[in-house]
Formats: sequence, C-alpha cells, structure tokens
Amino acid sequence: MRRLPRAALLPLQLALLVAAGAPEAPVSARRSLVWGPGLQAAVVLPVRYFYLQAVNSEGHNLTRSPPGQTSFKVVVKSLSPKELVRIHVPKPLDRNDGTFLIRYRMYETVKEGLKIEVLYGDEHVAQSPYILKGPVYHEYCACPEEDPQAWQTILSCPTEEPQIAKDFASFPSINLQQMLNEVPKRFGDERGAVVHYTILSNHIYRRSLGKYTDFKMFSDEILLSLARKYKYQVNVDGTVAAYRYPYLMLGDSLVLKQDSPYYEHFYLALKPWKHYVPVKRNLSDLLEKVKWAKENDEEAKKIAKEGQLTARDLLQPHRLYCYYYRVLQTYAEHQASKPEIRDGMELVPQPEDGTSICECHRKNPSREEL
Repeated sequence: MRRLPRAALLPLQLALLVAAGAPEAPVSARRSLVWGPGLQAAVVLPVRYFYLQAVNSEGHNLTRSPPGQTSFKVVVKSLSPKELVRIHVPKPLDRNDGTFLIRYRMYETVKEGLKIEVLYGDEHVAQSPYILKGPVYHEYCACPEEDPQAWQTILSCPTEEPQIAKDFASFPSINLQQMLNEVPKRFGDERGAVVHYTILSNHIYRRSLGKYTDFKMFSDEILLSLARKYKYQVNVDGTVAAYRYPYLMLGDSLVLKQDSPYYEHFYLALKPWKHYVPVKRNLSDLLEKVKWAKENDEEAKKIAKEGQLTARDLLQPHRLYCYYYRVLQTYAEHQASKPEIRDGMELVPQPEDGTSICECHRKNPSREEL
C-alpha cells in the first residue's frame, strides 16, 4: 500500500485537534445553583424535592451531564442528635441536561429541624448546608393549616388558574340535590365510573357508583393529603382522566399533538409550534408534520425543549396541590346548598402509622368547619 507524504497528514491532524476542542471547564460547586420547595420546612409533600443546576468554573450552566467521575450527593439529617428519624434519600436523578432532581422522604416529624447537605465530591454546593428550622412535618402527620392564604403562599400557588375560571363559567350555581338525583341515573350503572365525595369538617366520605371505580385510590390519596394540610369543605363528583400526555411532554422528544375537544388542566398554557407540533384531528397531516420535523431538526429540538421546561414547571407536585385546592374551593363557592353526608357514603380514614412521631405544633382550630 502506498504511503501518503508526511505533509498530507498535517491537515488531518489539525482537523482532529479542532474537532476535539478545548477541555470542558470543571464543575464549580459554589457557582452551581440549588432551589425548590424541598428547602422550605413548611412545604409538606409525600416526597419532598428540590433542583440542582450544575455550573462550571466559568459561570456557564451545563447543558448535559457533568464530565468525569465526581458526582453530586445529598445528606439529610435531623438538626438534633437526640432526634433519630427515618429519612430516605435516593441518588440524585440526572436529567441529562445539566440539572438534577433531588428527592427525600420523611417518615417521622422532626421537632428541631433538618440539615440538608448538598455535596459535589467533598465540596458544599451553592449555599449548602441548608437549615430547615422545625417543626418539619412528614406527609402522614395530620396538622392542617387554618389560614388558606398562608397555605397558598407557602406553596407559591399562582394567583390565577385560567382553566378553572373557564370550566366554571358555564356553572354559576351548582345544585347538589339535582346532581344527586341525575348523576346516579346517568352514570351509576354497571358500566359507570363515578365516585361521589363529600368533605365535611375535614373528614372525607365517598360513595362509589358503577363498576369501574378502582381509580378512587388516587382521588382518595389527594383528598386525604389536602385534608392533612388545609381545612375546607366541599362536595365533588369526579372521574379518572388520561395521564399519558404529561409524561410525553416531560420527555426529551418532540410531541406531535392531535387536535382534540378533550383537555387537561394545563393545556391552556401550552401553545402550538412553541411547546408542541399540532396535528389535525383526522391525522391527515401527520406525515407532513413528521417530514417537517426531520427537515427542521434544530427548530424541532427547540420546541421539544420549550415544551419540556414548561411541563416541568406546570406539573410540579406542589403546583398540582395548588390546582386541586383551587378547583375544590371554586366548586364550594358555586354550590347552591351545603354539602351533606349522603346515604351509602363511607368514611375514608386517614392512614395510620403507629411507628411515626406526629406532634402538631399549630394552634388548635377555633371552629370545626370553614
């Protein structure tokens, strides 16, 4: 085989050096960012969480997983050595875009408070350690907040929910007795799927109508959780909704969304060609839109990323609690009469955990109902 002249190899060597580029700047523990509701003692969630953005030594946010073998780790423990509590802290979830989701679950209430250490190797990250002054309640500790405004402020709930206002615009008044008479007849047969709830004096009662009501385990859990956090009363009927679309939005792929008369609560915040690519109801333009995505790869990636970031913000657990709370409060405001415990209803008990310490330090309620 004929050898190339040495001079001919030089451009190739230069090209390889250019392609390799300069080594990436290392991660800076102090410049990295940490934020989120899990750093606030008063935000009580089933699993507390916060976020971490890796930043390099030049002050630039990383847009992919940090290089090298060094990793982030988190240590959560009681401020007082006398308080021995169970806290589960899984490995930080790498979202492959330079950010991490940090989660921890408390199984007991901490009176003195928590100390959260966020480390990169042996270095503290951002303002670590974070001190959460107690009491810090675990999820199953029934210690409801009496002030609704205080509860919403703690969770940073949005001041407006456009979808709720739109949904209730057609129902200025809700006749509970009329619904009690009509709903079972229309939806309560063997093929039905309706669960009738009454929430009164912070206790939850329900009656299942129809055969396919196993989804009540989900509605039970959110209502029980809200009852532990805030005190209210409402009578509400509900059915299950589809969950696939939010998961698609939270992924890394471009979402092609079919035009549909159905919606979920966050759809109003999503805009076609900004958060997803719209497709006609009959799918007649599906191939055309797929072709567009292939021919406009950078724009498609931009739309996918914008959709993912927006969905992450809208679908955070504390935002969902805010939304459910607002729906129930709005429903209560539109009721033409007070809710009652109806025949056939059963009490949905709060879960018991005899091994967990739960001592409520809030003031005793001055009245039984709100």
